[in-house]
Amino acid sequence: MGLDRKTIVAAALRLLDEQGLEGVTTRRLAEVLGVAGPSLYWHVKNKDALFDHMSDAMFGEVLQTDPAVRRAREWDEWLAAGARVIRKAALSHRDGARLLTGRHPTGAQAIAVVPGMVERLERAGFTNTEAHLAFRTLSRFTLGWALDEQTGGGAADSEAGFEFGLAVILDGLRARLTAQVGGAVRA
Repeated sequence: MGLDRKTIVAAALRLLDEQGLEGVTTRRLAEVLGVAGPSLYWHVKNKDALFDHMSDAMFGEVLQTDPAVRRAREWDEWLAAGARVIRKAALSHRDGARLLTGRHPTGAQAIAVVPGMVERLERAGFTNTEAHLAFRTLSRFTLGWALDEQTGGGAADSEAGFEFGLAVILDGLRARLTAQVGGAVRA
C-alpha cells in the first residue's frame, strides 16, 4: 500500500478512535503505518495540518451520508442542518469535538462553507458582520454541546437539549432579522 495523505488521515482517524486525541502523535502514526516519521511530513506538513485534514475527513464522511444541508431552502433551515452536520461530525469519532475545535478546514468544500454561508445570510438581510457572528455563535454552541456529550456531561435528553438550544439561537436570529428589515424577512 502506497503512502499518501488519504491513507495517513484514515490511519490517524483509526488511532483517534482507539486511543483518543492524546494518542494521535506523529511518532505513533508512523509506527502504525510502518514508516519513518519524516515520511509523514512529505504528505502532511505538521501535526496541526494533520488535524486539519482529519477534520476535513470527518466532515466529508458526514456530508456524504447526510444530504440535509443541500436540501435546505430557507436560511434558517440551512443553518440548522449545518449545525446538525457539525455535531454529527464531532460525535463521529472519539474526541471528535476536541479535534474539531479550532481547526482550519483544508478541503475545497469546507473552505467554501463560510463564504457561502455569509453570502446566503446577507441575501436574507443580515450584515456581513452579523453573518460571520451568526455562524461563529452556532458553531461554538454546537461544538461545545458535542464536547459536553463526549466528556460525559451529556444527559439522556442530550438530543432534545441540543435541538432546544439550536431553536433558541435560530429564534433569536429570526427576531433580529425581522426587527432590522421592518418585518419583511427575505429568504
